[in-house]
Amino acid sequence: MNYIKVRSFDTNKIGVLEHCDEELTRDEVVVIESEEKGEDVVRVLGVSKEDSPTGIRYRFLRKATERDLKTFDRNEKESKKAFNTCKEKIREQGLDMHLLKAYIPLNSKKIFFYYTAEERVDFRRLVRELAKIFRKRIEMRQVGVRDAVQILGWVGLCGDVPCCIKFMERFDSISLKDIEEQNLPLSPSKFTGPCGRLVCCMSFEKDNYLVKHLLPEKGSELCLDGKTVRLLEVDPLRNVAVVEFENKAREIDLRELLPKDYDRVIRNCQSCGGCCRRLAEESATYEIITHN
Repeated sequence: MNYIKVRSFDTNKIGVLEHCDEELTRDEVVVIESEEKGEDVVRVLGVSKEDSPTGIRYRFLRKATERDLKTFDRNEKESKKAFNTCKEKIREQGLDMHLLKAYIPLNSKKIFFYYTAEERVDFRRLVRELAKIFRKRIEMRQVGVRDAVQILGWVGLCGDVPCCIKFMERFDSISLKDIEEQNLPLSPSKFTGPCGRLVCCMSFEKDNYLVKHLLPEKGSELCLDGKTVRLLEVDPLRNVAVVEFENKAREIDLRELLPKDYDRVIRNCQSCGGCCRRLAEESATYEIITHN
């Protein structure tokens, strides 16, 4: 089954187009209907064999007409004015929030304001004043810092547009454990993106290191060719392991330490990212806490 992927203009989130029998081309603008925005426009990305991992779905209405595009352009100009007005009101009321964007859908019934904040913000007075000024329903949407970069756009550590803007459909969890697992220096600042979080592209490498879940932890003693050796390091990218034997370190082919048909295990493990070990670690930690 094929799915038509589209991108929203306000948050840059990717969703799936439903009930569409028409031939669509990449970058074409179409009119859709969603639960939260009603009638709006999105941009076509293309056809994919994968469903939306986020569950975002839009009902296809029609291809955007010249009138639709003019309405969209007019709403964009009004959104910029609404953004400036809201920003001024936030400053006047001393609210601790950072406004990111204002957006008016095609039906022009609502104005969405996207913002970030460290804590919960009481914006009831702000909403009342904005509703009087614009005579529309006001929707305040708090988003995370990663969503903020996706909305505004930025430049990543690689010098290119961040992955969350180019093609990512969801944010995967990245932790310091992933830095250690990928044999990288434990310096989080070197792997921090413009959002202030660890870079998402580290999640793309996880499958390459699943083989480490089939081996014991570093420092463990193993039996190799009838001799006791100590495991010092595992480098899946070079397909080697470093072991210590008779106080000397030497590299060996990683396959010498792995069980037979390990590649089949890896393929099965790719769907969960090696969660068995993580679940075991979490369970062990829980037992320590409860017993203490």
